[in-house]
Amino acid sequence: MLPQWAEMSPARRFFDALILPSAFGLLCGLALGVSAVLYLIGVVLALLGGIGGGAQYERRRDALIRSLVAGALFGAFILLGFELGGEDDPTVKLPHPHVVLLVFTVVPSIFLHWLGWRLRPRLVGAEAV
Repeated sequence: MLPQWAEMSPARRFFDALILPSAFGLLCGLALGVSAVLYLIGVVLALLGGIGGGAQYERRRDALIRSLVAGALFGAFILLGFELGGEDDPTVKLPHPHVVLLVFTVVPSIFLHWLGWRLRPRLVGAEAV
């Protein structure tokens, strides 16, 4: 069952909106210094998470706000994870300056959360059957 934002406890909301994108970004950042394949698998899973995150909302505005927060946290924690990993060179080329990576995480996040919000009626309707 797809959890809906309005039905979640405050702790679950905190986890889904802040901890999950941060922790997953950190893991992807650590993988960035070790293996391009692991990093890319993590990014693909994050893309799917964006769709799921958007589907938790009844209102488009709420899904888009979530997309900005999740995309920014995910990107920032990729960079932090890479730095904490201590590797000199990333296995996937990063933009220069590295902070530009946030554009590449926030913009897709906006689209994916919007897509999840658009698919929500189908996803919630499918569960009711």
